[in-house]
Amino acid sequence: MEIEPKHHIFEIGCGSGIAAQRICPLLGRGSYVGIDKSPAAIKAAIARNAAYTKAGRSIFIEAPLNVLEREPALFDRVFAVNVNLFGTDAYDIKTDIPRIVSKRSTFVQVYEPPSASQRRSIARAAAKNVEEIFENVTTKMTTRGSAGLVAIIASGPKKRAA
Repeated sequence: MEIEPKHHIFEIGCGSGIAAQRICPLLGRGSYVGIDKSPAAIKAAIARNAAYTKAGRSIFIEAPLNVLEREPALFDRVFAVNVNLFGTDAYDIKTDIPRIVSKRSTFVQVYEPPSASQRRSIARAAAKNVEEIFENVTTKMTTRGSAGLVAIIASGPKKRAA
C-alpha cells in the first residue's frame, strides 16, 4: 500500500489487529483507524496494539462500517482483507467509501478465495463493483505459499452526482 509516515489509514474489518501491528510502526504523524463489528476482535486488537493506542496512533471502533453516522474523514489508504464489502446489507459501500477517500487516496481489497477455481470469478466481480466507485482499478492475482490471493487496488474516486 506504499504507506508513508504521514498517512491516515482506515481498515474495514480489522479483526484482532494484525495489520495494525504492522502498519503503526510505519506511521509518524499519521494514524490508523480499525473498525470491526466483533467485540472480541476489537478487544484483541486493542490488547495487541496497546502501545500504539496509548500513544494516540491507533483507534479501534466496535461497529459495522457506516460512515453516514460519523463525521466525514479523509484517509490516504482504505483497505479490507477477506471482507466481502459488496455482498452484504450491513452498509452501502458505494456511499460509505467515497465519503472517506480523497482524490489522492488508495483503496485496496484483498481476498483469499476458498478455492483456486473461484479466484478469477471473485476478481472480476470485485473489480466490477470497485469500478463503480473509482476511475483507476487494477486487479492482481498471486500465490503466497499455497494461498491464491486476489487484490483490487483502486484510486481516483469518481465524482458523485449532486
